[in-house]
Formats: sequence, structure tokens, C-alpha cells
Amino acid sequence: MSALRNRVEFLSPEELTTIHEASMALLAKVGVAFHSDEAITIFKQQGVPVDGRLVHFPEQKVMDAVAAAPSHFSIRGRHPNKDVVIGGNGLVFAPGYGAPFILEPETGRRLPTLDDYHHLIRLADALPNQDLSGHMLVLPADVPEGTAHLHMNYAAMVHSDKPFIGSSEGALAAYQTMEMAAILFDEPATSLRQQPVTVALFDSLSPLSYSQEMIEALMAYASWRQPVMMAALVMAGATGPITLAGVLAQQNAEILAGITLAQFVNPGTPVIYGSTSTIMDMRTGALAIGSPELSLIATASTQVARYYGLPSRCGGALTDANCPDAQAGFESMFSLLAAANSGADFVLHAAGILSSYLAFSYEKFVTDDEMCGMVRRYYQGLAVNQDSLAYDVIANVGPGGNFLREEHTVTRCRHAFWQPALCDRDGLEMWLANGQPDLARRAKQRWQDLLAGHEDPPIDTTTKRQLQAYMAERGC
Repeated sequence: MSALRNRVEFLSPEELTTIHEASMALLAKVGVAFHSDEAITIFKQQGVPVDGRLVHFPEQKVMDAVAAAPSHFSIRGRHPNKDVVIGGNGLVFAPGYGAPFILEPETGRRLPTLDDYHHLIRLADALPNQDLSGHMLVLPADVPEGTAHLHMNYAAMVHSDKPFIGSSEGALAAYQTMEMAAILFDEPATSLRQQPVTVALFDSLSPLSYSQEMIEALMAYASWRQPVMMAALVMAGATGPITLAGVLAQQNAEILAGITLAQFVNPGTPVIYGSTSTIMDMRTGALAIGSPELSLIATASTQVARYYGLPSRCGGALTDANCPDAQAGFESMFSLLAAANSGADFVLHAAGILSSYLAFSYEKFVTDDEMCGMVRRYYQGLAVNQDSLAYDVIANVGPGGNFLREEHTVTRCRHAFWQPALCDRDGLEMWLANGQPDLARRAKQRWQDLLAGHEDPPIDTTTKRQLQAYMAERGC
């Protein structure tokens, strides 16, 4: 079995260097705007030229900062066997992020509730191929905006023992996430700096800028040496040039600027180099995340990340479809497989997303998780050795024989092949006899069964009570 995933690469070494040089020119000559007084002060202290809000990055400063970031790291789960490693040759899946609506087959679009959020975190815990429980899977509309992140953190901490994604809704939310993590892991807050216990997502504000809320949350996490997942969502033809190479150069400049700040705050802070950039549909003006161009940009972006020796992240089961139909299926599998083929280390939005990030679907959540399982099995490859070649078994059965009763088959039959939990393999007659259930019906039954059977992983009673008290003190 091969130890390394084969990687699809579109950029030659010379093209990677050309993109790097274009990004360095943008950083030095054009600059990136940072709308944070604290960030501007840090850049000045590091000897980086600043003109008002515009920061001009010398190449050596950027490259020294990139060199300080580790090539791989792990994030703790509440149970040690749930830890995840980012970097190397692994493939980490995390659910969708940030959807403002839920789409249901019966009712269509609706606003999510906090109950939805608790349900989705339980599903993320139950689904076998989601490695993190996530954060902001949806935006609960029935809790105050200022405390929503506390409710979401609490759900991730008590309903799952998988690692969770932290809140990046400003510096206060970042510090409160870390305070809750200190309660969860029952350790002094200072000790959490020794190993990551969460990861947080940060997006640039294309073109070539960062918002105050985002950048100050980034600095907060970096001060704790928690991983920061830097990403850019450049819309080709709108917030970036219409050419894909230009998108790569611009987003690279934006991401490197954020990474540089993180290393200035705390050298050695783990970072993930991410891309969600895609095209604007020139007919409608819509963001097109089901497009082949998104996967081209994502694949090239993972090459750029490797150029700098950094772990990479890209999108997963992405689609522009508005329901979990055939379009959602083929677009999602295309982008998910492209992400895996690219060599990406971390796949965000691996399950649940519909309608260009605008909606989350319970049915698509479980369907996408099944696709993640298929992709993961594909990348396990196949073993070739004396046992797996089965020469003696073949010779013993001989021409015209049957392998079903062979001991070699019987002892392996339960685990030899990947088994679907959702896909229908029962055959036409059984399908007809069962009322011709389509995928949406089977998916609905699966998520309902998973929720009904889910039990929260054990958590210390005192820890849970302390988390509840922490939230109550802050008005939750």
C-alpha cells in the first residue's frame, strides 16, 4: 500500500515561483490594509513599513515568518483517540461553516435555531467521517448575536469529544473560547499554549485587506499559540482579477500577510494555508462554488502551500444546488475528490452545505459524510503482499470453483470492503417492495436514527456545571 496520496498538480516549479514573485511585489509595493490599531503597532515594532492602514511587507520579513510556522501539528480532542493531526499525509474532514439558513424537503428555507445547532453537533459527533465537531455550522437566529458563540462552543464541548473549531467573531469571542477550553480540559489556561486545543478560521477581506474583528481575533488566538486557519475568498471578476493566475497571486498575498502577523504575535503559531476562492458567475453575479474553477484554484493553492512548507486547507462537498439533488451530488463529489486529490490536509465544508454556502441540509450532511467515507477508503489504497495475493487460495479453488466458502473469505468478509450506511445496494426488487425510497428519504431516516440513538460522550459533572456557570455569568 502506498504511504503517500498521489497528488494532482497543475503548476510547474517555474509557475509557482512566478506566482510567489507576483505576490511579493503586491505585498511590498501595493500593500495590505489592516483595520486594527493593535495590528499596525505590531507591524511598526517589527520594522515593517506602514502608511496609515496600509502595510508594505518586505519579502524577507514574510519568508522568515513563514519559516517559523510548523509543517504539521495536532489538535487535542476531549478523548485522546479523537486527536487529529494536521499536515503530513492525513486527510481531515470538518463540517460546513457559517450557513445562515436551513433547507428542508418539506418546508424549504428557514432560519436555524439553537436546537438545530445542538442537533447538528450531535450528528457531527455521530457521523464516522467528520473529524471535528465544527463551529458555526449554522447561525442560530433565536439567541442574541453577542452570546451565540458561547452557545455554539458549549454545544461542541458537551455533545462531542472530537476537537472543535473556535469562535473568531472578534477578540472577546476568541478569549472566551479559550477560557471555556481551559474549563473543558481542566488545566490552567497557560498550559493550553503547549498544545493546540482548537483551531479558528480567518478570512481576508478581498481585495488586499483585513477587517478589525477578524484580525484582532487572529492576534488573540496567536497569543495562545492556537492554530489559525488563514483563507481568502476571492471572487474572480469581482473582488479579484478574472484570470485564475491573478486570483492565486492576490489570495497568496492576502494569506501570507495574515500568516506574517500571526508569527509576529507569537513565533511558532501553527497555521493552515487555505483557499475558498472561486469565480463570479458572469450571467447572474452569483458566487459559483460548484464550478470546476473552484477546484482548479483549490488544487493550485495546495501546491502553493507546499511551496512554503505549510499545511493546506480547501473546501469539500461544495455545490450551488438548492436541494440535495443530482446537481448537489455530482458537484459535491467533484469538489470533495478534487480537494483530496490536491493533497489538502484539512477539508472544511466537508458535509452539509447547499446553495453556495447559504444553506445547511440535514439530509446532505449525512449524504456528504458517506461521500467522505468513500473518498477516505479510496485513499487507503490496496495492499499487495503474500497474504493479499491469495495465491494458495486461488490455486486451491482452481478453475470453475467458488470462493464463498473458503476460510480466507469467511474470516475477512465483514471487514474486507467499505460498507455504505446510506447508499442502496439491495437491488431493484427490494427497492420496489420498500416503496421506491429515494436518497432524500433514506438520508432523512438516517439522520433521524442517528439523533435518536446518540448519547453524549461522558463528561465530568463538575466540568459541565462550570461551563454552564460560565455561560450564565455572561447572560446566556
